[in-house]
Amino acid sequence: MSSSDILENFKEMIELIPLIQKSVKIGIERDLKAHTHDMKRLKVERKFLRDGLSLLQKKWIIDILYIMQFLKKPHYNDIKRSLPEINSKTLTDRLRFLENKKVLIRTVKTDRPIRVTYEFSEFGEGLFKLLLPFIYYFVILPKNYLKKHK
Repeated sequence: MSSSDILENFKEMIELIPLIQKSVKIGIERDLKAHTHDMKRLKVERKFLRDGLSLLQKKWIIDILYIMQFLKKPHYNDIKRSLPEINSKTLTDRLRFLENKKVLIRTVKTDRPIRVTYEFSEFGEGLFKLLLPFIYYFVILPKNYLKKHK
């Protein structure tokens, strides 16, 4: 998929990015006026930020989430085939981690053969949707910007 295809597919979301940025700025300004940002509050806010972002910091997590979005209820082997560079132990570890963090739901079908599928939880679906602007902002936007400003 080319960057122009991605731009077209996510056009509505891309058009929302400036509005999101403006809303975040307004929210931050409102928060700064409403609360004293002393060292104690900053420490608590940094902890929330670290805890939230730590979910995405492990290697392969973003790759797995991306694969999950497009495969829909994949089996373990579907994910493994989509990420041939990851070893089985690491994939199992990351899937368990995401399940424990309530990002993924693991379903075991006890038919013969036993089949395990994975799907996004409501939280996981929301998390992936929050990642889309980052994908655009850090991957697609710079390429297009560089083409226009050479």
